[in-house]
Amino acid sequence: MCGITGVISRKPLANSDIAAIRAANHVMTHRGPDGAGEFLAGGSSEGPPHLFMAMRRLGIIDVAGGRQPLHNEDHSLTLIANGEIYNFVELRSELQARGHRFRTGSDCESILHLYEDHGLEFVRRLRGMFAFALWDPARRRLVLGRDRMGEKPLYLHSTPDRIVFASEMKVMLAAGYVDFELEPAAIHSYLH
Repeated sequence: MCGITGVISRKPLANSDIAAIRAANHVMTHRGPDGAGEFLAGGSSEGPPHLFMAMRRLGIIDVAGGRQPLHNEDHSLTLIANGEIYNFVELRSELQARGHRFRTGSDCESILHLYEDHGLEFVRRLRGMFAFALWDPARRRLVLGRDRMGEKPLYLHSTPDRIVFASEMKVMLAAGYVDFELEPAAIHSYLH
């Protein structure tokens, strides 16, 4: 099942932000009992961190080698993902023929290489049920996406200074970024 969560902020992340996402990731242990992964962008020579992503993994494809976060060949892109890419065998063959080197047998690694070749249009090539967060530091771009039907949900909460995302609403509540209050207009829209 897997699960992803994270925060990206215009301002440097505080230790409390990192602790909140770690706590939120722990809430998803039921989604991914086979492992956890984290990625912090910034810090050290890159300056203060502005992005922190975490995930829980249920190992199905490439149980030993498909740990996340995943990276492309030169580690210039980073991905955390939930779900399954149904057409990854075809995509992998096509991408390898174009010179891409895969580090794992994970179906989700094809997302990274497709993005390298097709930019934001890469999602049109994906078939499956998925939600992902892909960090492209050269463009200072966080790409968040999910399958067309939302079979693998991706909840978002944004303010002028930050975006928080997660596979489950209770994860966002656990992080403390979202208050639990009902929005009457949203309930009306959802039910109609």
